[in-house]
Amino acid sequence: MFSKLLTFLLVIGSTLFFVYSSWINYQQHMEIKRAFVDHPEFIPSSEMTGLSSGGFQNIIADSYWLSAIQYIGSNALGSEYKAYLYAMLDLITDLNPHFTFPYQIGELLLPSYNERYERLSEVEIQKNTDQAIRIGLKGIKNNCDATKVEKARNEYDLKKLWTDETYKNACRDPMIPYYLAYIYYWNLRDGRGSSEYYRIASTNTDAPTGARTMAAIMQGKSGDREKAIIMLLSLAESIEGQKNTLCQELSRELGTNLLDAFSANATLSGNGLRIIETERQEIVKKLDEPGIDKENLQNMDNFCSTYLNKAVREMNLSYLEQADARYFEAKKEHASTPSVLLQNKYIDYIPKDFQQDTENKQGIEYFYDRENRNWDYRMGEMK
Repeated sequence: MFSKLLTFLLVIGSTLFFVYSSWINYQQHMEIKRAFVDHPEFIPSSEMTGLSSGGFQNIIADSYWLSAIQYIGSNALGSEYKAYLYAMLDLITDLNPHFTFPYQIGELLLPSYNERYERLSEVEIQKNTDQAIRIGLKGIKNNCDATKVEKARNEYDLKKLWTDETYKNACRDPMIPYYLAYIYYWNLRDGRGSSEYYRIASTNTDAPTGARTMAAIMQGKSGDREKAIIMLLSLAESIEGQKNTLCQELSRELGTNLLDAFSANATLSGNGLRIIETERQEIVKKLDEPGIDKENLQNMDNFCSTYLNKAVREMNLSYLEQADARYFEAKKEHASTPSVLLQNKYIDYIPKDFQQDTENKQGIEYFYDRENRNWDYRMGEMK
């Protein structure tokens, strides 16, 4: 009887000791994690970790990665984890440079900010954005072909960019330059840099299809309308699997003529834009003609016209910018709308945008964006 009681007490004692020890270890584990958050400098260097890894750097990297993900998940409604996220991701990608997901997580989470549940100063927000760019550039350095990246960065002929084998699949993972392109525009308002990284991403066969369109659009956002126009017309002309549709023919003809005009520094005219708009509308009407194979059109003129429409929009903006430059030279201020340019006889035609909702009397209108110092577009009431 005594031996049974002693055994029972020993079992209870061992269980209590185990629970107590686990609680103590858990507390110590949380204190270590807390120390990492409060003092990212406590995170060991990659050199120190590499020396103690016994050749198992990838396994150690996975361990740190799991720890980082768990902590982010436990603190998703705050920004606390951002204090140490870059240091942890930098360590992980030093240990395993070709593990691409940590680069993407850094690019997505570090520059994000939601004022409803995050309390960060402007300095902290900028610091996080800088760290996101740093981890993205590190990802490109470690996972992309430097020669192909540089060629794509400087290539504006999108058709060549996607058909020439010397550009193909510049990166191991296209999402690294894709997310970096997003940061460059939405966080830095750098359209030129954004366009470069969308172009790099678009060389990959498994890249999001939107990378091609965004490369051209962001070039326009940088104020370089001429390159944006040529890039969008190149997109329209080179729809894969289709040849010589009405839309492609117009896009090819426009591209050839505009290249010559841009090379000669020619000014876009209102009459020229009227003619282009008339031809563009003829293509749109063709899509609604009876007897047309709608399903086949969806892979032909419908796709092509999407890019053609955007190219014409960039032409309209370029036309307004050229007139506004003359207006500014005379008035020492920018015109706020196309109507101001028309009233002062700097243009003889107000461009019409393709995106119009006549039923709700809503449509795209062009205006001078004083914050970004260029001409842009927004949805407004049709006049």
